[in-house]
Amino acid sequence: MKRRTYLSAAIATALAGCSSSEESGNEGPNDEQEGSDKNGESIAFDDFENLEAWSAPLGTLSADESRTYAGSQSAKLESGSDNQFRIVRELSEPTDLSGMRPSLAMSTEHEADVVVQLLDDDENRMVFRQQVHSGTPLVQTNFGVATVDGDPDLSAIREVQLLRWTGDDDKGAVWVDDLRFVSAPDTGKVMLQFDGGYESDYTHALPVLREHDYPAVSFITPSRIRDDERATGDHLLRGQLDELADAGWTIASHSMHGLDLTSLSGRDPEAEILDAKEWLEEEGFEDGAQYFAYPLGMYNGDTLELVSEHHDLAFAGLYPSQGIATNPHLCSRVSGPDAGAAKSMLDLTAEVGGITSLAFGRLDEGSRSTLAEVIGHLSELESAGDLEVIGPSDMVESYVR
Repeated sequence: MKRRTYLSAAIATALAGCSSSEESGNEGPNDEQEGSDKNGESIAFDDFENLEAWSAPLGTLSADESRTYAGSQSAKLESGSDNQFRIVRELSEPTDLSGMRPSLAMSTEHEADVVVQLLDDDENRMVFRQQVHSGTPLVQTNFGVATVDGDPDLSAIREVQLLRWTGDDDKGAVWVDDLRFVSAPDTGKVMLQFDGGYESDYTHALPVLREHDYPAVSFITPSRIRDDERATGDHLLRGQLDELADAGWTIASHSMHGLDLTSLSGRDPEAEILDAKEWLEEEGFEDGAQYFAYPLGMYNGDTLELVSEHHDLAFAGLYPSQGIATNPHLCSRVSGPDAGAAKSMLDLTAEVGGITSLAFGRLDEGSRSTLAEVIGHLSELESAGDLEVIGPSDMVESYVR
């Protein structure tokens, strides 16, 4: 089995729990938009103003002028009795999309995983994927790598596909607009994240990461930070935050109480977001106050708007190896991977580049050994020059479009 296929199979198992015109001839990106400019980090591929370049072998494809992101319409995609939609654009000339990742404005009636596939002449393919939640307007979404089948020649892509699988009770529409491809770092970047502000960030994670001088992000819930050891609980002590920061960690926001902001009862989402930011700023963590992780990975249109207004960077999603962030408030990450999955994702990122964020929750003795195994593997790849460890400020400075 080819190495790329092996890596992709491991990741898939772990995760399982262009506007056309008559002048352009529908042969590639729409030059009337931004055109192809890899140095500029973006290829504007399709704004869905003309759907004739696409066929729909499964499900239906139609224009919808009532929802737009760019231009006068979006494309509305619906599955049929076979529980799938698939739209296909065949390119009469090969298109170079090597080192690129899709970014797509999406909106959906139900939570959905949407897939973008790139195929070469031999039908080898790279498969990109991202989750989108309901209750949002069309919003640009950064795709990560789901699988790599065979050894695709990304410098000569002949076909682009968009697809989604649905269930009998979930045939809600998906709207898409502004498909583009953005560059990804050739040398893979990895960000290490810890959610909830548990004391295990200090007692378990810090010793492991300190051995390799790696930074990390602790997304804390300020309401649960303990003033001193007399306070019961399993969250960080206030003094431990300073020690983490002194060790190069970023202290950032997981909202005030770490609750699902889309289904709060008796609490105000805006207060949850703003109170946590204010606490961080008042306690001397101004830099970290600019970064946010959505509790439980959940968001809707209102929370996206609030987070975008008050933060430079925010994280939600499921897949590794994204490219430059076209939407810095929906950066992809993988939460709670086991050792095998995390190591496979690191291998994939080392091989194909991109940016992978690995997020961990509270660590016990068993998961501490898992973290040590993952960090050891990361160290080997970093020492070989195949990966670099970054923090959120590095991403804002270099990997946001």
